[in-house]
Amino acid sequence: MSAPAVDAFSRLRADGYAVVPAVVTDVLLERLCAEADALVTAFERGQRSDDFWHFTRDGESAPVLYRVHNLHQQPSAPVAAVLFAAGPLHHLAETLLGRPARARVSAMIVKMPHVAAAVPWHRDRTDVAPGTAINLSLFLDDSDTGNGCLEFVPGSHLLADDADVDQARTAGPVLPVGAKAGDVAVHDVRIVHASRPNASARPRRSLVIEFVPADTESP
Repeated sequence: MSAPAVDAFSRLRADGYAVVPAVVTDVLLERLCAEADALVTAFERGQRSDDFWHFTRDGESAPVLYRVHNLHQQPSAPVAAVLFAAGPLHHLAETLLGRPARARVSAMIVKMPHVAAAVPWHRDRTDVAPGTAINLSLFLDDSDTGNGCLEFVPGSHLLADDADVDQARTAGPVLPVGAKAGDVAVHDVRIVHASRPNASARPRRSLVIEFVPADTESP
């Protein structure tokens, strides 16, 4: 196990999240960025489906894209589909889970410049034990406090299933977690987290895949 993977394994167990640098680089990263650009452009030109999640800001009529669900099933995202089926994220997930893993769901998260809203504090799900389901967020752009980075409450993945999210956030600490393009932010699906709005002129896009042990039954 590489040094970054060892550190991520330890942090994930203790804190519920970690960042692994430069997991995807060069041509693969460029191709994924090109697919992301094409999906956003298609939405801006009027493409709509149940998988293109969007909202409208108060007083405005233009829809704002914030998520492309079922990314691996989008005809215009074949490279993302391959990444969902096999490759570096699978290897990383198996290292962090300590067993064979499979991808369960995927999406592209989009924080458009100047208009993206904050994501409220939440837990992805609590119907699994700590350390048994993780989300890997591959960043296509640099992410920081200016363009809507993730924020976590360390250790909150160990809270009871019915723990109050707002109380956990208030008790803190709340830590913003930045990442560079090509980095992967890993978090336990149970952890209390959110993300900031994008007030900058830079996009913040990430591909998110949930991984579970390969022998886990599908819900």
